[in-house]
Order: sequence, then C-alpha cells, then structure tokens
Amino acid sequence: MPAHAFSGLCPTGKHTEKILMATTLIQHLLFLFLLVVSPIWDLYAISKLKRNPGSEHKLRYYKMVCTWLWIASALTVVAIGFRPVFTIRPSPGELTWLLPHPWVRYLVEALIAIALIIIVVLPVGIVIWKKLTKRPRKYSSAAALESFSYFLPATWTERRWWVVASISAGVCEETLFRGFMLHYLHVSPWTLNLTLALLISSVTFGFNHLYQGAGGMAGTAIVGFIFGLLFLLTGNVLFPIIFHVLMDLRMLAILRPPADATL
Repeated sequence: MPAHAFSGLCPTGKHTEKILMATTLIQHLLFLFLLVVSPIWDLYAISKLKRNPGSEHKLRYYKMVCTWLWIASALTVVAIGFRPVFTIRPSPGELTWLLPHPWVRYLVEALIAIALIIIVVLPVGIVIWKKLTKRPRKYSSAAALESFSYFLPATWTERRWWVVASISAGVCEETLFRGFMLHYLHVSPWTLNLTLALLISSVTFGFNHLYQGAGGMAGTAIVGFIFGLLFLLTGNVLFPIIFHVLMDLRMLAILRPPADATL
C-alpha cells in the first residue's frame, strides 16, 4: 500500500489532514475578508462617520477597527504560525530584478529611506525644531487635511485612542497585508511569483482605503509596496511595523492640538 494511502487511514494522518483543511479554510476566508469585506465595510462605516462626525462616533470607529484588526491577526497566526507571518526568506531564484544586483538593491534601499524620511521623519522633525526654537507653527499641513476632520483626532481622548489605533494598524495591517498575504499568495495555498504576490498585496492594501478616493488608494498602495519591499529586504515584518506606526502617529504632531493645550 502506498505511503500516502496508509497515512490517510492513520488517525494521526486524518487529524493532520483535518487541521490542514481547517487552516487553509481560515486563510481563504481571511483573504476574502481583506479583499472584499473589509474595504466595503470600512467605506460604509466612514460614510456613517461623515454624517455623524461627533467624538462618540469617532471613538466607536477607532475601537471597532482595533477589534477586527487584532482578531484577524490572531486568526492569521493560528492559521499559518508565528514565524511564517513575521519573517520571510526569498530564495535565490526569486526577485531576480532586485536581489541578485547589489546596485539595484542599494538604490531601492536608498529610495525607501528617502520616502520614509519625507513621510515620517521630516514632519515630526519640523515640529520638534519649532518647539525647541519656540517658533510659532502655522499648521499648514493640518489645514490640508481639513477634509478628513471627521476621521482625524481632535480631542485629547480621541488623540489617546489614535495612539492605540496607530499601534494596532501598524502591527496588524503589516501582519495581514505583508506577512499573511505574501505567505498566502506565494507559499501556500497559492504559489504565485513573489513579485506578483507583492503587487497584489499592495493593491489590496490600497483598496482597503477606498474611502480616500482614487488618489488616496493609489498613494496607499504605493506605501504598501514600499513596506512590502522593506519586509522582503530585511526579512522581518518588525521594520515595516515600526515605520507604519510612526507614519500614523505623526498625525498627532501635524494636527493642531486641543485649544486648551500648548505644544
């Protein structure tokens, strides 16, 4: 009797097969959730928030987002394990446009560093510099974000919950859109080309910001691609998590604080 047939009759083999089927089903459902349910739900929730932009509704939205992000991330770890989610090691035959050419890799790393400096370091650095030199702030960047006032934090309570939401988004979105999706699309159950998997995960990440319009989705997809490259180049999702959290937290430095506070 063939070995695979014997293992199918074995209780241990049956148990392993059931576990494999269950974890694969969880992965399929998670992917469908991120691809379809999450962006549509978020668009609906944001539309409600626009109609009722009060602090109570805003806080409720922050809490709901944090809840589903952590639940989905926990399911991801259950389905594929901790190490496959948080680490990646491309084989020598993969990413032939990037890994085999040192100068290409250095150029990409330099571009990623420049992008992160512009997106994260520069806005926060300007705020710190003006605070240390006691120069007045014009909040011109905050004025440019006025159209998102229904979503962005305004009160001290909202700002505290924004910290929680930023950490949750950084940890969980990188776990889901980088760690999980690259594993799901490239390793198991699908075996797509790693570059294609990166593109699909980045576009899906952008689509999950449907409420920002076409420009916002395109910009978010590019940011997702940058975080995905950072994940592939470092082999660890920790670095994208750190920069993702900082990118979201920088909003607290850009936005005007409540009127009863000084910055």
